Amino acid sequence: MRAILRLVKVTVSQRGTKDVEPPKGFLLPVKVGSFKVSVYEARLDYLLVQPEGYSDVFPFRGPLRISQKPWTSYCQWHNGPLEEADDPTKRLYCPVPAEGFCSKHRRTDRAIYTLCLDSRSPEALEACKTVDKKVQGEYVVYMVDFGGDRPKVGTTRRFRLLERIAEQPHVTATVLMVTDSLYKARRAEMTLSKEGVGVESWRHKWVLGLDLYFSATRLTEFAERASKVLGEQWSGEIFTVTADVPHKPMLAEAELLVGKSFRVIGAWGGHLILEGDRGPLALKYSQLMHRDSLLVEGDELGLK
Repeated sequence: MRAILRLVKVTVSQRGTKDVEPPKGFLLPVKVGSFKVSVYEARLDYLLVQPEGYSDVFPFRGPLRISQKPWTSYCQWHNGPLEEADDPTKRLYCPVPAEGFCSKHRRTDRAIYTLCLDSRSPEALEACKTVDKKVQGEYVVYMVDFGGDRPKVGTTRRFRLLERIAEQPHVTATVLMVTDSLYKARRAEMTLSKEGVGVESWRHKWVLGLDLYFSATRLTEFAERASKVLGEQWSGEIFTVTADVPHKPMLAEAELLVGKSFRVIGAWGGHLILEGDRGPLALKYSQLMHRDSLLVEGDELGLK
């Protein structure tokens, strides 16, 4: 049967702190000291899938099988709180075909929250204000270095910070600001982008295994600039979320994997890591999300 991929569930746990020193024998233009980087590891728990025709979702740990296109997109609404973590396996998802949110759920808190984060329009900023009136939450503005000219800045709910960072290809990351206002967080993010301190989006690329020292140096420079722009005191804390997956998998496109079965060996940076015939593959799972893109057997989900 076809199934909709709703979530790639990972658990992030702390592994320790790493003292990152300048490379030996490397001449730096200025004297720069070492960094302490908190190291976390993301471990794949399961794929959360919704069989067509069901509102219930199921944890799936079987082989990845991609269905033949065309795929149908489904409404992204599900029940559960916005302001705190929940158990994804207890959620009910809307089973109605739709791009984004269906007409029934277009004005729900979850849809309004999504609009706030997905757009820079005046309507999106009004959506942020609406969320602040209805939801008591904590939000962080974060910065990640991925080896580009400027780091990426973003906003997420505080309890989701580590999972959100694990979803993005990065070398190092830091928190710039904590606030109880989603509107304030988004305005700060937009200001940093406008001032050239960071970018709000970027083309995904695989960066696992790149040098921590030069990344931490670059991140520190931009975080200090960001703190001056925002008038916020930067903590100086730097962290990274890694995963026990191959550092250089082959990037794959979903349509080229149709008709084959792959063992999923991990997830990191918005990619599923698959065991391929000629080595590991990295598949960007945004290609599959909220679409009937997977094939599953009923007995794999405990269905008869």
